[in-house]
Amino acid sequence: MGKIFSTEETAAAGRLGISPRFLSLLRSRGLSDEEIPSFLSPSPDALSPPSDIAGMREAADRVRLAIERGEKILIFGDYDCDGISAISILMLALKGRADTDYFIPNRQTDGYGMNIPALERIIAHRRPDLVVTVDCGITAVKEAEFLKEQGIDLVVTDHHEPQGELPDCIVVDAKIARKGFSDYCGAGVALQLVRELFGDEFKKYLDICAIATVADVVPLVGDNRIIAWHGLKMTERSPRRGIKLLAGTEKLSSQDVMFRLAPRINAAGRIGSAMKAVGLFVDEDYFMLKSLAEELERDNARRQQICEEVVADAKRALRGIDFDRTRIILLHDAKWEPGVLGIAAARLVEEFKCPAVLFSGEEEYKGSARSVDSVNIFELLSRHSEFYTTFGGHAQAAGVGLKAEDFEAFRAAVEADVLQNYPAEDFLPHDSGAIALEPDEDFLSLAKELELLEPTGYGNPKPEFRLEERGMRFDRIGFGPHVKHVGRGMELMGFSKFDWLPGTTKGLTSFEFSLGVGCFRNRVYAQGVLRSVTARSVEMSAEESRLMCLGQLGFTGRGEVKTASLAQASEWASHPFGTAFVVFSQEELDRLLRDVPGCAALPVAVCAQKWLNPATCVVFAPGEKFDFSYFKRVVCAGRPLSESYLPGIAERVDECFSLYKEAADPPVITDGKVRAAYLAFSAMARRGERVSSPRDLAAAVRAQAKLSAEEYELSRLILENLGLISVSDRGIITVSREKTELTRSAYYVNARH
Repeated sequence: MGKIFSTEETAAAGRLGISPRFLSLLRSRGLSDEEIPSFLSPSPDALSPPSDIAGMREAADRVRLAIERGEKILIFGDYDCDGISAISILMLALKGRADTDYFIPNRQTDGYGMNIPALERIIAHRRPDLVVTVDCGITAVKEAEFLKEQGIDLVVTDHHEPQGELPDCIVVDAKIARKGFSDYCGAGVALQLVRELFGDEFKKYLDICAIATVADVVPLVGDNRIIAWHGLKMTERSPRRGIKLLAGTEKLSSQDVMFRLAPRINAAGRIGSAMKAVGLFVDEDYFMLKSLAEELERDNARRQQICEEVVADAKRALRGIDFDRTRIILLHDAKWEPGVLGIAAARLVEEFKCPAVLFSGEEEYKGSARSVDSVNIFELLSRHSEFYTTFGGHAQAAGVGLKAEDFEAFRAAVEADVLQNYPAEDFLPHDSGAIALEPDEDFLSLAKELELLEPTGYGNPKPEFRLEERGMRFDRIGFGPHVKHVGRGMELMGFSKFDWLPGTTKGLTSFEFSLGVGCFRNRVYAQGVLRSVTARSVEMSAEESRLMCLGQLGFTGRGEVKTASLAQASEWASHPFGTAFVVFSQEELDRLLRDVPGCAALPVAVCAQKWLNPATCVVFAPGEKFDFSYFKRVVCAGRPLSESYLPGIAERVDECFSLYKEAADPPVITDGKVRAAYLAFSAMARRGERVSSPRDLAAAVRAQAKLSAEEYELSRLILENLGLISVSDRGIITVSREKTELTRSAYYVNARH
């Protein structure tokens, strides 16, 4: 049965017109019953007054004076989505009222924020009377002095954390006095300036500000929720032509902004000049906007490629990292593109579950930092400001510059700081806070109600749920990497990284997932998307676990495998990081837990890992793709299928041990069985058969070739390894007629010994 709620909860939910389950979720986020209606249907009139922000009235007065005098105004903004949006808001609001232009520094040549060489070029070509910054300037002390010497006034509007001395000019930043709401993005501060200047006209620009608010990952609560809620609804009613062309949709969700729109807008500044991106918001010509959208699409594709290269380089550099000594990623490579460092750092944070700071450059290093929730990266890095030439940011992201000769001292100081001030538990697998559901929940009703939470994001995350069941069956969707479980009230989807799931969910398994509403051919249903899978108990037969382990036969290697004692294993199990205990069957798992009691408290990874952080764990039947290279040591507590498996692992880690000195237990395959499988595949290919799933393919080949499940799977691996067969994502079989020796396949050789 689903959760039983109290009489009070049921009555309160009835008064609010929501379910007790949804009420419980809202209360868990700190909302009182009185606050819930305004949270679910926020009013733009509930925004905090602009005057709550320090310097706002003075800034508005100076802009009004510029308008009255007919002065030239130049808006100086950052090159990301937030800065571009903030510039666009002020440009549109001042259009027809003032002589206004804008400037965005080039990331590669100018770096972040204001700098005197860029200001010299601006003065030479445009000679403004007033410069207004957006999304930058809070640290521009020297630049403010330079402009004053030139007789040019400066108004700084920013949302980043102040650091010591403020520029000698009018400064608008809610974080200076922190009166009322203070977590705006740069565009939010610009919007409040427009509100102070022109009253309700600010509502015309809520859509632009909503995009920046979601993209800049500021908390989607308070004023930010009001802005995002109304702004995204504006995109439904009257979408700006440029945004519609770039997004490819009229209705924008927060997920659309975060994963489709913002990366394309940001790509302009990461790959080339961000100046062009302002046109998305301020221009109207269809053909120009279409050309711009196509250019940004190309920029984004290039950005993705460059980012993948940086992430791959960083992962290679991190192999063998000792998480017992360092729990922050600090890397430098002169060839890395500065524009993608922030995105790459965020990827590493997600995969390694620790803060990451990536640097590029030669004589001066420029870096971008991202962090986990438990580490305020701005506070951490602020404690080492003696190393920096530039620095700025907030809790989850920061930018930093330092001289090359200071990098190693900086790295040592920050690594020591993290070890001293943040417990290991902050970087270990932990309960995500997912809400427990029962198998008989009304998933569809809950999914529909969850739409009231939108827009979701940082500070108002999309809820995650947890479901525990025994023996849930996942089937592969076609021949691609995605899987699906169809249950009583929900379809549960697993993308890419869950391609190992079919056949591995025996026993009690915990699934964490997000929940939404799906629709296909007029059928509306609850759809879950997997976030993680954890085995509570395995309960798998020997035959099933052997099938999972067949990928081991592809390993070759000559690394040294040592012998470990139970005392050593117990010692390693007590350390938070660095050791993977490997077993291949239920019997071996039970023996390990009996002989090394400390392993009972460790998480169990079945076949695949959740992340690359080398937290000490037990690995049950690791798949071929399981990456041990970030662990310090691997301890084998069972019998692998191949004698080459452990030497192959030993080449990837510092140390590899066998706990029980047991010989390998290879499967047996004959030439005749492999040949029979090949002939069955060939016959299906000649007939042009198209199979719908790997399960159907296995059944057809096994029936024709008279193979056991293990014989079929091993024959398929051998034939694929030799390039003799392949199956497309659409289920079309291709067979090669080229003659080759079976001994060229490591799978075949290892199965014969």
